[in-house]
Amino acid sequence: MSPHDAVNAARDDGYAAVEFWWPFDLAVPAPDEVSAFCDLFDDSLGLYAMNLWGGDMAAGQRGVLDTDGLPAGHLEAVSQIARATGLKCSNVLLGRSGELTDLQVQRLTEITAQLELSGVRALIEPLSGMSDYPITDPWQAEELAQQTGAGVLADFYHFAANGVDVDAWLTEVETGRVSLPAHVQIADFPGRGAPGTGEAPLRSWVERLRAAGYAGEVAGEWAL
Repeated sequence: MSPHDAVNAARDDGYAAVEFWWPFDLAVPAPDEVSAFCDLFDDSLGLYAMNLWGGDMAAGQRGVLDTDGLPAGHLEAVSQIARATGLKCSNVLLGRSGELTDLQVQRLTEITAQLELSGVRALIEPLSGMSDYPITDPWQAEELAQQTGAGVLADFYHFAANGVDVDAWLTEVETGRVSLPAHVQIADFPGRGAPGTGEAPLRSWVERLRAAGYAGEVAGEWAL
C-alpha cells in the first residue's frame, strides 16, 4: 500500500495519527518526494512516529549504524518532515551487528542530538526474530538509552516473542528502577494480530504502564 493510500485509509477509519517505516526508496529522497509525503497530513491526521532509514530491509538489513552509517542529507529530510507534520519520534535501527559496538553507540548519540534539534525523540526498539540484533530486551534498551539520550520503544509483540518477562519489567517501571518508555506499540502474540487474537495480556500490560505514569500514545502495529 502506498503512503497516499495508507494515509487515506487511516483517515477514513477515524484515526487521529499514524506511524510509518521510512516511506521512501532511498535514504535521501528527492525534495519533491518529501514535500508530497508531508502534504498527506493535516489537522485531521498527523504523523506521530517514523522509522529512520534501515538500509535494504527486504534483504534483511535492520539499520546501518554498524556499517556505513546514515548518509548525509538523511536527517535533513527528517527535519523537513518534522517541521511540516509535527513528527514526534523516530525509531533508529542499529544494524545487525551481534554485539553492540562503540561505533553504534557514538552514532546513535549523535543522531539523538540532531533529532532533538527538530523536536523529535530518538527511539531504541528491542527486536525479535534476529539472533544478531544487538538489542532484544527492555533492560538492554534502557542501558543504551542512558548512554545516548534516546528513549525506549516498548513493543509488546517483540517483548513476548523474545520471551521477556514483561511483568518483571513492569514491576521495575512501577518502582522506578527503570524509566518509563518513550513510546509503546502493541500487537498480540503469537501471530502479530490485533488484540484478542493471541494470548498476550495486552490490556493488563498497558493499564499497568498507565498507572505507572505513562501518558504517551499506544500504537497498534498488528498485521491485517
